[in-house]
Amino acid sequence: MKTHYTFNLRDFSKVICGMCMCSKKELKNSDTLVRLWAHEVVRVFGDRLINNDDRMWMLETIKECTRAPFSGNFDTLFKHLDNDKDGKVQSLDEFRGLLFGDIYTPFGFSERPYEEILDRPKLVKCADDALVQYNDISDKPMNLVLFNFAIEHLLRIGRIIRQPSGHGLLVGVGGSGRQSLSRLASKLADFDVFQVEIKKVYRMFEWREDVKQLMSQVGTKGNQTTFLFTDTQIKEEGFLEDINNILNTGEVPNIFPVDEKVDICENMRQPAKENERCENGTPAELFAYFQERCAQNLHVVLCFSSIGSSLRNRIRDFPSIVNCTTIDWFSEWPPDALEAVAQKFLADIKMEDEVRQQCVKMVQTFHTSTEAISQKFKNELKRVYYVTPTSYLELIACFQSLLAEKRAEILSLKDRYGNGYECLIDTENKVNTMQRELEDL
Repeated sequence: MKTHYTFNLRDFSKVICGMCMCSKKELKNSDTLVRLWAHEVVRVFGDRLINNDDRMWMLETIKECTRAPFSGNFDTLFKHLDNDKDGKVQSLDEFRGLLFGDIYTPFGFSERPYEEILDRPKLVKCADDALVQYNDISDKPMNLVLFNFAIEHLLRIGRIIRQPSGHGLLVGVGGSGRQSLSRLASKLADFDVFQVEIKKVYRMFEWREDVKQLMSQVGTKGNQTTFLFTDTQIKEEGFLEDINNILNTGEVPNIFPVDEKVDICENMRQPAKENERCENGTPAELFAYFQERCAQNLHVVLCFSSIGSSLRNRIRDFPSIVNCTTIDWFSEWPPDALEAVAQKFLADIKMEDEVRQQCVKMVQTFHTSTEAISQKFKNELKRVYYVTPTSYLELIACFQSLLAEKRAEILSLKDRYGNGYECLIDTENKVNTMQRELEDL
């Protein structure tokens, strides 16, 4: 399970690059710098940790580093994270509030300051506004619930793709929002999104054609592009070999034949002239400049599942999947996320507010109790049953459909009863009328 717990100097450079994204204007004092350092360390090293024991070890290590090299008091530096007002920041839920990002800047601005986020209500409003704007201009609008957990991952993905040659590995189960948040983060950064379309017949030839199209788009046009790739699209393991090369060197060796190389070099002459590159203008220089632009402008975001042994085997076979990416591990939804999702999908149902709140608690209880039982099932029988966000959404959808079905059934019985009662009254009136007519006759 911890095959991805490997670290090298690339990870150290990612911390430095993350700190360099914050300009002098946003660094108001030395305390902000220490918090920025802690945030970047957690983003690079802490986000790949898979359980609370490891995350608590990370928190304690950061506390120790804050006291020793920086000569600071951890609880004083991070006092704005103290939710229970006990004077200490000692839980993971509190430390989750340490956030930096550029989400305060709306769509369309080239300058997006990377700043500390202290105002939670403003953060939620900016995220909701970004989602509304995305749905207004997108052909495929997304019905997302941006609870705190999702917004935190949105900021993490945005941080990854903003870095030079920044690539991300998003690990989680189905329905956790990896692809949707990646699309929204790319739109916030004004990046294009490229994703292969898997057809009935999709093999290495079709894959290479899509990769060549992507490289041509990124290299010749110079567009910042997010290449979104999921493990369900791996029809052949050879796809991962190309992904491994792109992550490591920014190119796929010998993917372009000679005639296509000539076309690429001709298309690169104008960009090279505008950027004062390739003085001699030889094909070798132009193609090298093309490869350099591909490495700079392409950001690969891999969405892999943690279920089974596939991830572990692929990491061992293709080490660049871990070595050249920043990992964001999508763990199980916290209670506030479950509540926010239930509130969102049950808001349109006509019922009293008190009843709705009880329904929200009910679906939460069903989900959390199933998680507890699945853990007991694993411990006793050594068999794993995965309780995913998709199953939670299906539970809510099942509740909605059952409620609608039972309401329709009860309304039908009520209408039948009402119609029968009206028929009896009408018949009684007719009998009385006929009786009077008979008496008159």
